[in-house]
Amino acid sequence: MEKKDEPHIHSLEPVNLRKLWQHEAHDFTPWLAQNIDRLGKVLNLNLEVVKPEKWLQEAGYVDIYAKQAETNVRVVIENQLEGSDNSHCIRLLGYAAKSEASILVWVAQNFDRYHLNILEWLNEADTIDVYAVKVRAYRIGEVLAADFETVVEPPQSRGTATLTTEKSANTLYAEFYRPLVAKLAQEGIQSVGKGGWRGRYRSFETGVTGAKYATRAQDKMIQVFLSLTEEMFRVLKEHRKEINRKLQENLSWTEENNWFRIILESNDQFSLAATEKEWEGTRGWMANSMISLRDALHPYLAELKKQEEGDAADEIVNVD
Repeated sequence: MEKKDEPHIHSLEPVNLRKLWQHEAHDFTPWLAQNIDRLGKVLNLNLEVVKPEKWLQEAGYVDIYAKQAETNVRVVIENQLEGSDNSHCIRLLGYAAKSEASILVWVAQNFDRYHLNILEWLNEADTIDVYAVKVRAYRIGEVLAADFETVVEPPQSRGTATLTTEKSANTLYAEFYRPLVAKLAQEGIQSVGKGGWRGRYRSFETGVTGAKYATRAQDKMIQVFLSLTEEMFRVLKEHRKEINRKLQENLSWTEENNWFRIILESNDQFSLAATEKEWEGTRGWMANSMISLRDALHPYLAELKKQEEGDAADEIVNVD
């Protein structure tokens, strides 16, 4: 019997990433953008590139701005050819705070334990999903190859963007809040937008530095409230009785962990799994309560703003 030729099996030989991509921005970023499906496969995300090297207001340039195909959830990808460093980590934290992305992906050759701890800490919140991904290069015979390995990902148990067939918590919150934000805008209550609270919270402008209106929908809890500095809190608390009388409600005046809030809370419960009809009822309560809260507190906030502007004018006079 004639013996078949045995296939020649090559070994994987690790090579420096610079053998594949000499320049991070000119070579690696374009390659990653063109092969975004390979990265998405490792993350179990169906990713589509929106724009490489995109400028995001207040967040700066991001290497790749992408989206999750099924949900249009925004994705920011930061990549580097070396090991993780503080410069890229600070940039990523800036994206988390200032951009409207719900998913952050950091691609690097390897990661320090310090940086992994930061990413794992970010994943403890339900407002953003963070991934750390190692990129590696190999030589197989005469062929160069690359692959990815996920080393940090969001908790699977919270059912967020780790599954392409399910909507993330951020997406569901966005769907819940979008009509409410539009309704309040019609009433002259503008959302903070970039840099504002996301996920379970939304924040709204008061026109006074140090004070913001906000909503909270979380774990069976529904609230609208004013978040403000301790000094403002003390001033408004002196008028507590008349404010309660205007609202015909007993507000909660809370001081906890350096947070000072005047809270109006619903007796109903909130769930991301609720029906659209149930959501609409919650939005209605939030909108009406926010408008009532604004109307009751506006005279006091206007007086605080007048004092703030007067103090600023006095400083200018003193400088002159």
